[in-house]
Amino acid sequence: MLGFLPNNIALFQQACRHRSVSRRNQERGDNERLEFLGDAVLSTIVSDILYNTYKSKEEGFLSKTRSKIVQRETLNQVAKEIGLDRIIETSIHSQSHNNYTFGNALEAIIGAIYIDQGFERCRYIVEEAIIKKYIDIEKLARQEVNFKSRLIE
Repeated sequence: MLGFLPNNIALFQQACRHRSVSRRNQERGDNERLEFLGDAVLSTIVSDILYNTYKSKEEGFLSKTRSKIVQRETLNQVAKEIGLDRIIETSIHSQSHNNYTFGNALEAIIGAIYIDQGFERCRYIVEEAIIKKYIDIEKLARQEVNFKSRLIE
């Protein structure tokens, strides 16, 4: 799916297991801890990419652009495009409003990649197999998402 073979497949199985499923089988665990880690790793990778791509832009632009990339809606969409929606173990209805199960699982997968492959390999995989393939940074950077702030400005 992301172009590499994991060393520890159990990490990736856990990353694909939502807490709604793991509650029934306590010893298998869920993806929430990996999601926590993946969120931080993804934010670091995206920050580094933006910092090096937009050398003349200020902190406000970089922060806004990063938040557009790592927001739940974007990650949910990328997770579906990658095909995570077909392999996530969950008992939550996937069409429910504000359901970010797939985006959360993508963060958990990134956490699993980080543990399994190390930071440098994780950064490469995230940049090449996710960001360059599924996220148009230029388009997101120009996209207005906070209309209330814009109106106030």
